[in-house]
Amino acid sequence: MNKFFNIWTLIFTILTIPFVFAVGWNIDFSFFGLNVPGEEFEYADLSFNISAGIIFILGVLKASKKWAGINITRQKKRFVFLSNISRSRLKRVILYNILEMSFHLIFAFFFIVVMETAVFVGLVFVLLFLENLINTLFGVLKQTYSIGITSKAIIFVDRDVKAIYFKGLKKISKHQQTIYFEYVNDLVLHVPTNLIPQEREDEFLETLQRIVDPNKVFYTGF
Repeated sequence: MNKFFNIWTLIFTILTIPFVFAVGWNIDFSFFGLNVPGEEFEYADLSFNISAGIIFILGVLKASKKWAGINITRQKKRFVFLSNISRSRLKRVILYNILEMSFHLIFAFFFIVVMETAVFVGLVFVLLFLENLINTLFGVLKQTYSIGITSKAIIFVDRDVKAIYFKGLKKISKHQQTIYFEYVNDLVLHVPTNLIPQEREDEFLETLQRIVDPNKVFYTGF
């Protein structure tokens, strides 16, 4: 989920940059048959506003999924097992969030300060930065980055939100630091065990085997 939104945000940002240079530096160029006559390009504001709108919508969709996941893990009564993510995983999440926020600031600086022709695009990146910062602080200080088991699924929330449902499972296998979930439709999902604090890994596995009946689902590697 996180990768999907990041890729599309980057694509629309890259597509916007040539127009910004053309209008800001008064350079004529053609883009897929569209002639852009530098600063005389009559659709400049419309193009930049559309880009800002699309990037904003992608950011809102991404943020809503992250906050919805955090809201679910705060409902502790729904879980038969719930734990904060491991310290090593938390450090990795913080690192990736810092890198992502750095790109937000770089793009914001570029669109607002360097090329003033697309200020709204830059302001959108400021909003994305602030949301990511708040989410990171909330996740770390309130300890809402979690992994849990309900009666229907495994849910984990950090940079991403993922649910692995038990319905339709035919096999659960553990290999090294990964648990694989194979479904009757041949779909395969996985959970890295380094998400779970080492001292609670056995409890997680025992809870999983208690919730998902070994008489109905084949276990291997446990």
